[in-house]
Amino acid sequence: MRMNINVSNIKISYEDVLQRLGYLKTSERPDQKLETEIKECIETAQKLIAPKAVIAFENITVSGSIVAFENGYKIESSQVAKLLKDCFKAYGVAVTIGPALEKKRNEFIAQKETFKAVILDAAGAVAAEEAVSTANKQITEFERTHNNKTSKRFSAGYGDWLLAKQKEFLEWLGAANIGIRLNNSFQMQPEKSVSAVIGVKVVIASPERARQSRT
Repeated sequence: MRMNINVSNIKISYEDVLQRLGYLKTSERPDQKLETEIKECIETAQKLIAPKAVIAFENITVSGSIVAFENGYKIESSQVAKLLKDCFKAYGVAVTIGPALEKKRNEFIAQKETFKAVILDAAGAVAAEEAVSTANKQITEFERTHNNKTSKRFSAGYGDWLLAKQKEFLEWLGAANIGIRLNNSFQMQPEKSVSAVIGVKVVIASPERARQSRT
């Protein structure tokens, strides 16, 4: 099943870009000239991004290291199974900011404007993270209205959920609908894309409440 999520209005935070660039690890701050250059690159990035999200969800059962979805799709991972062991439903989410930003970043690299390329890349990473966080928040708020609680999100390529298994996950999720594809190394393209699974559990686990949540 599908769910509509809006991530189109995300903003790229200057402080988050600074963190990506490593400035917040020390007391050092950019001087005025550098700050202006960073903010100009962020403004460029904001114009280039076109955030999109796709969401799917199904009831699940967890047995051992297998998470089985209602339509037959399965995730084989002891860590994902542990995360979702008390969940009755799982969401898949994928977001992307589109290809325009990385194209501009590559132009900067070709022009040997390396610092601008680095800033733009950091801004793109911040935008992708903000998009998936926004989608996650909307899912959590929706489930809260049904007296349910969401788990932390988990992505393929971490722990024992192999990156190669991302292909099946993205096919189940329908990520191609927002232009996400995989390269030969199973990395998502456009580069600034994120996918994850999120579980849902009942807050008040009475038999009647659990039956209602599964219908």
